[in-house]
Amino acid sequence: MHFPTAALALLAGLQQVAAHAGSPPAAPYVVPGPKTPHGFQLPQPGHRAKKICTVPANMKDAGPSILRAAHECNNGGTVYFPSGSSYTIASALDLTFLKNIDFAILGTIYFSDDIGIWPSQTFNYPYQTASLFWRFGGSNVRIYGLGKGVIDGLGQTYWTAMVTDSSVERPILFGTDGLHDSSISGINMRNPPGWFNFISNSTNVIITDMNLTNTDGWDTYRSSNIVIQNSVIVNTDDCVSFKPNSTSIVVQNLSCTGSHGISVGSLGQYEGEVDIVEDIYVYNNSMTSCSDGGRIKIWPGAAAGSGSSSGGGSGYVRNITYEKMTVHNNDQVVALTQCYGVSDQSVCNEYPDILFDDMSGVMSTKYDPVAGYLICSSPTSVLTLSQVCSNVVAKNIAVTEPSGKNATFTCTNMDDTLLELNCVS
Repeated sequence: MHFPTAALALLAGLQQVAAHAGSPPAAPYVVPGPKTPHGFQLPQPGHRAKKICTVPANMKDAGPSILRAAHECNNGGTVYFPSGSSYTIASALDLTFLKNIDFAILGTIYFSDDIGIWPSQTFNYPYQTASLFWRFGGSNVRIYGLGKGVIDGLGQTYWTAMVTDSSVERPILFGTDGLHDSSISGINMRNPPGWFNFISNSTNVIITDMNLTNTDGWDTYRSSNIVIQNSVIVNTDDCVSFKPNSTSIVVQNLSCTGSHGISVGSLGQYEGEVDIVEDIYVYNNSMTSCSDGGRIKIWPGAAAGSGSSSGGGSGYVRNITYEKMTVHNNDQVVALTQCYGVSDQSVCNEYPDILFDDMSGVMSTKYDPVAGYLICSSPTSVLTLSQVCSNVVAKNIAVTEPSGKNATFTCTNMDDTLLELNCVS
C-alpha cells in the first residue's frame, strides 16, 4: 500500500513519541504532613499504564516532541523522560490543557540560553514582569523526578548579560497556571534565569521532596490550598514568597540556606489592585545563613502622589503563622514592615494579623545584639482611631547572639504586651 510522504512523516513522528524502552517508574504517592490546609484535596492515586510517550533525547529543541507527547498521552498516560537522556527546550510550551496525566522526568532538561529567542515566545504576566518558559495547567497531573530528574535554566548566561543590559528578560524556570488537584515532586532544579517556581491561579497542589539551587524558591500568586514541603533550597533570594492573593497555604519541613527568608512580600504594590494573603501556616522550617527568618513587607494603600515610591493597592494580611522555626547564623529572625517605602505614614492603614511562635537558634554577628524588627506605621489609624498593629503576637522566641548579649528587637508602634521580646525603640 502506498502512503503519501507527508503521511509517512506524521506516522514516524507519532511512533517516535510512543516508542519507549521499558516503562517509567510509578509516580510516588505523596501526602501533606504534618499540617494540611483546610479543604485540601489529594491528587488521585494509581499508576497510569494506559499509554507511555517517551520523549526522544534532543539537544536542539525538544519542545515540539514534548508538546506532541503531552497531547498523545493526555487522559491516562505518562510522558517519559528516561534517566540518562538529555533535552534542550528552545520553544515555549503551553501545557495548560492537561488532564489525568503523569510527567516522569528522570533525565535532564535544559532551557536554551540563547537569550534572543525568548522575548517573543515566553508567557508574560503583569505582576513584577514575570515570564515563563513553559507552564502546566489542568487537573490531576503528577510531575515527578524521584530525586533523579533535573531541570536546568542555564541562568548564568542571563546574569552575565545583565551586567551590561539590565533589561534582559529572565524567564522563570517552572510555572503553573490553572493547575488543580496535582502534585510536583522529587525534581532537582538548577540555575533559573529568574525565579524557580511561579505557582499561579492554582488550587490543591502539593509540592514535595524538591532540591533547588539559586534565586527565589517558590512564588505563589492567586493560588489557594497549596502545600510546599520536605525540600532543600540553597539560594540568595526568598525561600518562599507569598505574593498577592495567596490563601490557605502550608509551608513545612524546608531547609533554606542563604535566602531572604520565608516572606509575605510586595502586597499593595500596584495602584488599584486588591491584594490578600490569608491563612498561611509556616511550620517547622530550618533557616541557615539567611538575612531573615520570617519576613513580611506590605506596601501602603496610597494614592498616586502621596509620597509612596510605589504602592497604591489595597487588601489585607490575616491569619499568618510562623511556628517552630530554627535559625543558624541568620541576620534577623523576624522582620515586619507594616507600611513599606512611604514617607507619609498617614496613608498606612493595613491591619496585619500575624503570629510568630517557637523560634530558636543562633544569630549572625551582623546586627548583634539586634535579632529583628517589627515596625508599624503608627499606634492608631488616622481614619478609625483603632490600634493598627493590635494583632501581631510574638512568643517563645529564644535566639542566642554570638556576643553573648541578650537579643533585642526594634519594636516601633507595636502593642508590646503582645510581644514576648526584649523590645527597644
